Amino acid sequence: MILRGPSIIDNNQLKMSFSNESAIESLPSGNDPARGESVYRVVIDEMAFLPNSEEAWASIEPIADVGGRVICLSTANGEGNIFHELWVGSQTGTNLFKGIFFPWSAGDRDDDWYEAKRRQLPDWQLAQEYPSDPDEAFIRSGRPVFDIEALRAYETTEPKRGYLHRLGPKNLEFRRDGGELAVWEFPDLSAVYCIGADVAEGLGHGDYSSAHIINAYTHEVVAHWHGYIDPDLFGESVLANLGWWYNTALLGVESNNHGLTTLKALQRSGYKNIYRQRRLAQRSPEPTEILGWRTTAASKPLAIDELQASIRDNDIGIFCDKTIAELRTFVRESNGKTHGSPHDDRVMSLAIANQMLKYVWLPEYQVAGEAPKGSLAWWEGHIATFRPDKFVLGSFGVRNRD
Repeated sequence: MILRGPSIIDNNQLKMSFSNESAIESLPSGNDPARGESVYRVVIDEMAFLPNSEEAWASIEPIADVGGRVICLSTANGEGNIFHELWVGSQTGTNLFKGIFFPWSAGDRDDDWYEAKRRQLPDWQLAQEYPSDPDEAFIRSGRPVFDIEALRAYETTEPKRGYLHRLGPKNLEFRRDGGELAVWEFPDLSAVYCIGADVAEGLGHGDYSSAHIINAYTHEVVAHWHGYIDPDLFGESVLANLGWWYNTALLGVESNNHGLTTLKALQRSGYKNIYRQRRLAQRSPEPTEILGWRTTAASKPLAIDELQASIRDNDIGIFCDKTIAELRTFVRESNGKTHGSPHDDRVMSLAIANQMLKYVWLPEYQVAGEAPKGSLAWWEGHIATFRPDKFVLGSFGVRNRD
């Protein structure tokens, strides 16, 4: 007996229909390609390169809940995107996918072939198109800005998590409750600190506000705040408290978008040690009266490149695993623009804090009271003033006849 399947009754470039009322259809990569469709099996090709992969997956995922099957095929495109998340879930057992990786050697290729490709392609493209293992595929394929090996060398530690409770105008107490504030080192009265803050843009998909606190002596990140909050409350209830708690730290707040709201709230709270913009292109940049760090086409590459140098040279201590994860997925496009994949709020607040290290010792940012140890004012007070007796001009050039 010969079994025959359904016959094809219609066939064009986008759809093939069969006599049993089933069909194979090619859908465009829109925001919701499968929404409202009754689908048994979905094949997503090059998922990591879809410009709207998260929205597309949101419409496709419910298919699996009603008995459908989903196959995702893709070349790696860095970490942080939905394809990478699904791959990690397939390896850790947190989703129902079965992950299969095919290295460059899976086909009829030898070491000589790979060596020829290595000479032809930049590292990121070689890792993307011809990876040896999943780590190489995901980490190096996305054109990472920061040194991956240097980031791997950091040893992360678990912080104390909680929030600052205000007992008085500048009297603060840390209370552990698993809140948004992560602390690795509590304030030291003899230390000097600076803070970099990135304010959420307020976009529809929802993003975070972030702040990093750095000890200016050790260049170590001592605390990190990250969470959802209104821009004015971020300034008044978070940054002002952090600044006062860490010895009235120099506060650099990104002034783009809603940053102005945060800066105004800081001023209303009475906090004064706020970074003022400088004209970076000048030989000796003088501070203006404009508050905050302005991220521009000139200042962003500077901040990112100098943070990269600090990480590469091990000149900054980072203990936060989430910050390191964002640094790993911060990429540079072919046009030179840099961005996170998908988020970069932690990267920007750390980059701004790293910039503040250059200004924290200036007299204009010294708080009232005893000069911090190691500052210019501190050294001036410890250098003995030498006042020689009066002498006649030219007396040192006269020969003594005695």
